[in-house]
Amino acid sequence: MNFTTKKMRRNWLKQINNGSCEIDTSYDFSCMDRYVENRKIVLIGESSHGIAEYYTTKINMIKYLHEKHGFNVVVLESGLLEGVLCKRLLDQMSPKEQIQHSLLDIFHNEEMIPLFNEPWANQIHIAGMDIQPTYPKVSNALLSWVQKHIDDELYNTLVEVEQLFFDIDKEIRGKTKIPKKLKQDISKCIEKYHASLEVTKSKIKNVENLEIHKMLRLVLRGIENRIKWLKINLQSFIASGVQRGNYMFTNLKWLIEDYYAGEKVIVWAHNFHIRKSKTITSKLFRITNVGQLLKDHYDEKIYSVGLYAGKGKFSSLLRVSFPINTSKKKHLENILLEANAHNCFVPLSNIDLPKRNWLNRRWWLLEAGMMGQLPIAIFPQKHYDAIMFCREVTPPSYFNGNEERAFN
Repeated sequence: MNFTTKKMRRNWLKQINNGSCEIDTSYDFSCMDRYVENRKIVLIGESSHGIAEYYTTKINMIKYLHEKHGFNVVVLESGLLEGVLCKRLLDQMSPKEQIQHSLLDIFHNEEMIPLFNEPWANQIHIAGMDIQPTYPKVSNALLSWVQKHIDDELYNTLVEVEQLFFDIDKEIRGKTKIPKKLKQDISKCIEKYHASLEVTKSKIKNVENLEIHKMLRLVLRGIENRIKWLKINLQSFIASGVQRGNYMFTNLKWLIEDYYAGEKVIVWAHNFHIRKSKTITSKLFRITNVGQLLKDHYDEKIYSVGLYAGKGKFSSLLRVSFPINTSKKKHLENILLEANAHNCFVPLSNIDLPKRNWLNRRWWLLEAGMMGQLPIAIFPQKHYDAIMFCREVTPPSYFNGNEERAFN
């Protein structure tokens, strides 16, 4: 390490020591108060989906923001329809079963349960922002609701196409190329959903009960997402990646401005989705993420917090554990390990990194390096308002057993 780099590192350490706030207890996030008190949307990221301490920290932070600042809605990186209905229509199930049958696999762990079973969490609205579906239990429960509260016409229209949809979804998963016959089935399913859209719209016009009207608007949104999911699977990997961020944003915007109008919202997603500006890779593939779109639309109403870890192990999407290596001196995580003896909250408005050249004005972040790729180099203040740092982490405690995707 040359003299310039050492001097720069000392400068970073000094600024972090002066500006960061140690999180001594699991439930005290008062250091965030002055930063979030006038915000409507708080974005909470994560450098990996496979870290237990991220789930625990986020849920504790959600509890604090709910009780101290009135945030009542949590939007997860999971399917919109299933997320919104998981507590409402699966209320006879245990918290574990609600999670297993409504949220994406990344949330199927013991650390998620407090968000579903603690008394304060009963006041929290859970939602999703993604277009991809999860499991058919919510669909079955929704169809029963439609038959009971609307009529057989809408029920019969939906039951056939939902069964076809989940059959197709089961075939799509794991395929890199869609066969011709499956493409034909997808087109048929899309056509049937368009018919269901028209029936749903006609029912909405005649409903006077506000709760039923709200539920039908959710059904309408869910059908639109089903169509988008089918269409996106007919596109290339890069094209679908570009569109997914836009779809998540439009869902989130609908939740904020329509379904939960007037409520303060917490968004829970990967760091990639909550960053407020593009990385070099995002620019290369022309991907606009959710955080950037939110910043463009809501500007000073949002506050973005990236989560990072210093040492320990994380779990891959296949639930295989790998060690976290932050030995490189330019890794932000390495600097945070040296600067703080505890977990800490780092408001980036307090950090003024020197801007000498392209490399020296950026911190190296490990999230892209967790699976053997090169770390990414970014200027943190462009992407986040703050960083939450967990010194030592472990993989989540995942539920046992395979969840059923088949339609029944």
